[in-house]
Amino acid sequence: MGLECIKAINGQRPFDVVIENVKIVNVFNLSVMEGSVAWVGDTIACIGEMDFPYTAKETIDGKGRYAIPGLIDSHMHIESSMMAPARFAEIVLAYGTTTVAADPHEIGNVCGVAGVRALTEAAGRTPLHVLMMAPSTIPSAPGLERAGFSVEEKEMEEMLDIPGVYGMGEIMDFNAVADGDERILAVLAAAKKRGVIMDAHIPALTGRRLQAFRTAGADADHTDMFLDRAREKLEMGFAIQVQQTFLSAELMAFLNDYPMQDRIMLITDDVPYIELVRNGHLNANVRDAIALGLEPMKAIRYATLNAADRLRLYDRGAVSPGYKADVLLVDSLEEMKPSMVFSDGKLVAENGKCLVRSGDYSFPEEFYRSIHVLPLEAADLVMKTGEPGAARALVNTIACGKVSTRTQREEHWVPVKGGVLQPAEAGLMKMAIVYRHGYGPEKAPGKEVSLGLISGFPDFKGAIATTYAHDSHNLVVYGADDADMVLAANHLLEMGGGLCAVLNGEVIGQVELPLAGLLSEAEAEPLTRSFEGLFAAVERLGLDHAHPMTFLTLMALAVSLEIKCTDIGLVDVREKKRIPVIIRTE
Repeated sequence: MGLECIKAINGQRPFDVVIENVKIVNVFNLSVMEGSVAWVGDTIACIGEMDFPYTAKETIDGKGRYAIPGLIDSHMHIESSMMAPARFAEIVLAYGTTTVAADPHEIGNVCGVAGVRALTEAAGRTPLHVLMMAPSTIPSAPGLERAGFSVEEKEMEEMLDIPGVYGMGEIMDFNAVADGDERILAVLAAAKKRGVIMDAHIPALTGRRLQAFRTAGADADHTDMFLDRAREKLEMGFAIQVQQTFLSAELMAFLNDYPMQDRIMLITDDVPYIELVRNGHLNANVRDAIALGLEPMKAIRYATLNAADRLRLYDRGAVSPGYKADVLLVDSLEEMKPSMVFSDGKLVAENGKCLVRSGDYSFPEEFYRSIHVLPLEAADLVMKTGEPGAARALVNTIACGKVSTRTQREEHWVPVKGGVLQPAEAGLMKMAIVYRHGYGPEKAPGKEVSLGLISGFPDFKGAIATTYAHDSHNLVVYGADDADMVLAANHLLEMGGGLCAVLNGEVIGQVELPLAGLLSEAEAEPLTRSFEGLFAAVERLGLDHAHPMTFLTLMALAVSLEIKCTDIGLVDVREKKRIPVIIRTE
């Protein structure tokens, strides 16, 4: 396309598109120039004051708006949106995200290499630029959970051979890497010898153990970005990817003044569906970072050029000659609301509406039969003490606040009747995790249930069940009433996966996620209605948390600090060991 661009500049052919009267954001020197942006095909040919004779097939009045590069998300998970790639692409393009690096470890946990391949193929039929990253850590916490698949060196090599897979996704078993575990290091070595990008997940490492991890090759992290940790990672040569939960005025001030600016990015990581449609995608993180004091030009650079360089996309991330024509027009850098979105030179979204559709893709039939669990009964949820004469028991609980999903261990006394714990009488929520992945080559259904207790929600009633629960995505049920918990779990088995809320023996809200128990292929409007109904139900149940979807999906996440409950029981993530629910009785 270079020759055609030169011809257009020299008046030998028309530009395909010229957007006049715009303020062009230069992410190289963090300045703004007034003028025009012109391109041929998918490549920008000329910017600035075009004070020479030219013609154009299409001329657009930019109306004084800012022209910025298409947003690039260097670490995220499509499955977190709970939408298949086609519908996800259409929503995020309207928000100005034109490129993503997606780690499909959610569907990989359920469907293995076949899941990674199918999601990659489906994403390839969308107008969104999707760079897929081979999930590296399945299960994410070996010994603390079980998944439906396991990634070893052979599987990593197999996934890296899939067309459209671009690098290695986040390595989450950080302790094993720092300890020099040969199995996990072999997985990293398989990626390292290919010379691909390698991402990390290191919330608990510091000092010499962080240095040990860095020697293995993964060099970008998106976890634990509180100020001291962000500084240490940057000083150790990591790129940092700052997600919404870590945005703070203190961190933004630090980033404004940090001398090495090219290793800092803004990312989304996980954006649950309802937050996506209400607040936006990467544009929301840019907007919020600016509101907290990050200089607007730096915020834009962190979500464009820096991300492109990290992903080795050296022809994206800037509005500049020779770069791909991924361009957004926005009225305000602070509001970050695109009025026009161009990708590869084509108008793909306008005024919040996507103008293009994805190509059809048919997922394998077995993906819709992925929950291999026998129906639950009330007896499966009984928490026996083993001491029929005990009056009360001291128990370990998962203590979770109203805003954060970082958990701690707390001890509580619980009444005992007939040798059975009565957690509801102590204001505790019961949590049941059911292994969903089946047994043997045929994935024969079974029923293995582990139980835990959660403190901090004394007003909760009824039950909520989900088959979307990071990272192994076992069937998880939260409840104050065993009968409601059984109904919620069995209703999901009939649905083929999703989320549902139950109160007094009645299903009062549900979202169907039939594709691997993780994703919906529905259009945005009916899916939004389903989620709104579910959240209305969640409010009726008294789940008092600022981010209920995040809460529901992260309480089983065995790589997230500090205490979680998985299919093997209650686990201490930092110490990497199982701990008992019942400490003692009396």
